[in-house]
Amino acid sequence: MYKNILFGIDGSETSDRALTEITNFSVPGSTIHIVHVIEDWLVNYPSIDGDFSYIESMRKAILSDSKEMLSEAESKLRLQGFNVQTSLLELRDLEGGIPEAIKAEGDKHDIDLTVLGTHGRGGVRRLMLGSVAEHFVRISERPILLVHSDSPARQQNSRISGLSRKNDHVPAQRILVAIDGSELANSALRQAIELAKEKGCEIRALYVNVDPFIDLFMLSAKYFHHDQILKAAAKQTANIRQAAIHIFNVAGVAGDMQVIELKERETRIAEIIKSAAAQWDAGLVVMGSHGLHGALRFALGSVAEQYLRISDRPVLIIKS
Repeated sequence: MYKNILFGIDGSETSDRALTEITNFSVPGSTIHIVHVIEDWLVNYPSIDGDFSYIESMRKAILSDSKEMLSEAESKLRLQGFNVQTSLLELRDLEGGIPEAIKAEGDKHDIDLTVLGTHGRGGVRRLMLGSVAEHFVRISERPILLVHSDSPARQQNSRISGLSRKNDHVPAQRILVAIDGSELANSALRQAIELAKEKGCEIRALYVNVDPFIDLFMLSAKYFHHDQILKAAAKQTANIRQAAIHIFNVAGVAGDMQVIELKERETRIAEIIKSAAAQWDAGLVVMGSHGLHGALRFALGSVAEQYLRISDRPVLIIKS
């Protein structure tokens, strides 16, 4: 569980939902650092005949609204027993953009987890995938919880968002961990297990076994080394399954291991993960992600990046 959390807030409904998720990833007495970043309006909006006075008026109004928003969020979290600190940052006083400002604030406080909503307020740069949140994931070196807006199905089911303890009189929530055999993926699985044990959740490891001959470069080898390639792929899958089961056993958790075969080139691994999470009704998806040098990699290519763009439920990203 996390004791020192940075919460990026923007006043949207998704941001409000992200606030409620904080309790599921923290312990009583944790410190929550709430940060809101205001853009430099002088950069984004032109003057009128050289007059910037209207922009300054808008800035003052936004500052007032932002302070009120931070105060409301602080009150909600303090009522739940958290220690709370707030920061209102303006890009005019900083270098870089919103993602860099959030990262710097996290580094300043040596936080354990950053929590962001993936949809923000319209009309300005938003905390949404494809802009601020996606860029933040690429540059961050710490775990990140991304909270998405509810999908229609989850709204209809009126399920409690996030994770729940078994004694909350609702079905135990489920954690799905996407793995690929790497040490980072195994680290993500271990951290997810600790969360599952704390919250009394079911946990499942998912490995998508890609047909090796989907790769166009492997087609030529199909006719000369077909059996050897299939044996190597089967051995890799068996090793990944065995490693996950070993991690479950060491942790003393009755985790489930699922392997899904991917044989169609048109289907993406990210789509398989999303479908598996929906079918199992997972309350949280966990995966490891490398963010070095601007690359966001998971298994083949940019699976994590693709999944983050299509996910419809909270995602916990474990960084290298």
